[in-house]
Amino acid sequence: MQERRTHIRVSTPVLIEFPHPVTMKTERSFTFDVSEGGLRFPTAVKLDVARELPMTLSLPFQNSTFHAVAEVLWVREIARIGATQYEVGVRFRWIEDPDRQRLAQHLRNLSGL
Repeated sequence: MQERRTHIRVSTPVLIEFPHPVTMKTERSFTFDVSEGGLRFPTAVKLDVARELPMTLSLPFQNSTFHAVAEVLWVREIARIGATQYEVGVRFRWIEDPDRQRLAQHLRNLSGL
C-alpha cells in the first residue's frame, strides 16, 4: 500500500474540542497523532464520514488555542469493554495561516527536524 500523506505525522497529545453533532455539547479528546494536514483522535461520539467538524486545538506547553475546520475522512470502531469508542481521522479544511505556521513549527520541534 502506497503512503498517501504529504505531511509527517507526529505522535503527540493535542487537546481538541468539538461540538457533538446532535447535542452541540462540547466534546474533548486528545490526539493520537497530528500533522500539518490533519489528525487522528479517539472519541465516544460516532461521527459521519465527510462531516465538517469545527474544532479548537490547544498545543501542549503553549497558553493559546486556535480554531480549525476539519473534514472527517474515516471512522473506525475501537474494540473496548463498555461504551463503544471510535477512532477518527480528519483532514484540515481551514486554519488561519499564522495558526498553521505555529502548528508546523510545533510539529518540527517535536520531530527534531
